[in-house]
Amino acid sequence: MTAPVRPARPSVVPAAPHRAARERAERLDRRRRRARRGLVLLAVLAPLAGLAWLVLASPVLAVDDVEVTGTARLAPDAVVEAAAVEPGTPLARVDVAGVSARVRAALPPAQDVRVLRVWPTTLRLQVTERTPVGAVLRDDGALLVDAAGVGFAVEPALPPGVPALALARPGPDDPATRAVLAVLAELPEQLSGQLAVVRATGPADVAVELVDGRTVVWGAPGDAATKSAALATLLGMEGTVFDVSAPGIVVRR
Repeated sequence: MTAPVRPARPSVVPAAPHRAARERAERLDRRRRRARRGLVLLAVLAPLAGLAWLVLASPVLAVDDVEVTGTARLAPDAVVEAAAVEPGTPLARVDVAGVSARVRAALPPAQDVRVLRVWPTTLRLQVTERTPVGAVLRDDGALLVDAAGVGFAVEPALPPGVPALALARPGPDDPATRAVLAVLAELPEQLSGQLAVVRATGPADVAVELVDGRTVVWGAPGDAATKSAALATLLGMEGTVFDVSAPGIVVRR
């Protein structure tokens, strides 16, 4: 009699080696992913680092020329010297606000200085000079004064077309100076080129002496339209003094 055949028992493999192999595979996969991300990041950052070096440190894009425009009274070389930009400074690292401030502090005729980077190697300084609206006569010459009351240059003599300003304490903070400048801005065009001296001892007593010797008493700034209309009539009459300082009242002497 033949003995019955028993079914084969399945082989049993311990679970621990499987888990260890799986964990090793996962660790290897994570390392590979990190390596790929690192390579991608390096591929992105390397050109950026090179570009940063080129712009911020390389002599290729450094200041090689300082160009000055807009000057008439000022010498371009004086502007360049006042700007004090070291040759070879990377153009991107130039402190444009600092350059502008240095030029304006060193050169009073410079009212504004716009600093532009002109790639690859030029720094351009666009200067706006002050315009004289009058001049204070002094022992050393005529101190030119702009519309803000800033004295910015001394000329040997009064320039043509620039009236003399008779002021005790000329300056931006002086009430009489501010009144004179306000009146100069509101005088009628018919007086353009006829002004000899504009004087004031206070903010309400501005008077204008014309080149023909006549005097216009303007008073305080304001009511320009009324005063101008009255003055247009008065200047056609005989007289040497025309007072339009009081609204509605004109005096001719």
